[in-house]
Amino acid sequence: MGSTSNCISAEFDDLFIPEIGSWGENKYKIIYDYNSLFSKGMKYRWNNRVYIDLYSGCGKAKIRNTNKILYSSALLALKVNDQYDKYIFCDKDENNINTLAKRVNNEFPNSNVKYVSGDCNEKIDDINNEIPTHSKTNTVLSFCLIDPYSLAIKFDTIKKLGESRIVDFLVLLAFGMDGKRNINSYIQENNNRIDNLLGLTDWRERWKIEEEKGINLVTFLANEFTNKMVSIGYRKETINNFISIRSDEKNLPLYYLMFFSKHPRGYDFWEKVRGRNTEWEFEF
Repeated sequence: MGSTSNCISAEFDDLFIPEIGSWGENKYKIIYDYNSLFSKGMKYRWNNRVYIDLYSGCGKAKIRNTNKILYSSALLALKVNDQYDKYIFCDKDENNINTLAKRVNNEFPNSNVKYVSGDCNEKIDDINNEIPTHSKTNTVLSFCLIDPYSLAIKFDTIKKLGESRIVDFLVLLAFGMDGKRNINSYIQENNNRIDNLLGLTDWRERWKIEEEKGINLVTFLANEFTNKMVSIGYRKETINNFISIRSDEKNLPLYYLMFFSKHPRGYDFWEKVRGRNTEWEFEF
């Protein structure tokens, strides 16, 4: 991963840079690796390749307790050798969006970039309106990264984006950190966090049954989420194709990268990425 490490390394600038845990470096390597394969492999097959980042951040991050600066997801997608034809960046933090726009203007001034300020769950119609219309003479393939800090994404948002379009998703879900830490509150009837994530209200009954069988929470949520993606046209391969991002301090799983595509070609790319990142592969 030496060349990838070089590609994600960034220089300090005078703009806002948030701090992240050291495991973020592994995540960004994987994201950059997949973007490079996807954007190049689909370059001559589609008229429009669109990159969508629903939690785009500000473009750079600093590894906590170090001087290491990294490009984060939005700028990594712009750094690929075969740039996408259009980029759509969304973030609910206005400072993130404004800072990202400045960095894009400084480093990638000629790129086709649109910014959507606000919660992606509330701004999904605006995001959809920025995606070119697919037709026989103007084909459109999109790749969407969903990387929230918690289990904040709503399934209805994903459905509106991907059900009637050709969109591959790389979804980072905090099953290990947010899910396990807050499960006692999430399972309460008056808490709708997982209801919104899964687009379901009857999951609690199934969770009780599976828990009695010894099934762990991560496995249960992953299966439920995957089944929902399958219900809107995505393939079932995802359940055996996760990558975990673990804490360096305790080697505990924090996040799980889940890839979804409607075409087996997408899984060919993802398998190559997984093969180069086996040290982070998630096993149930």
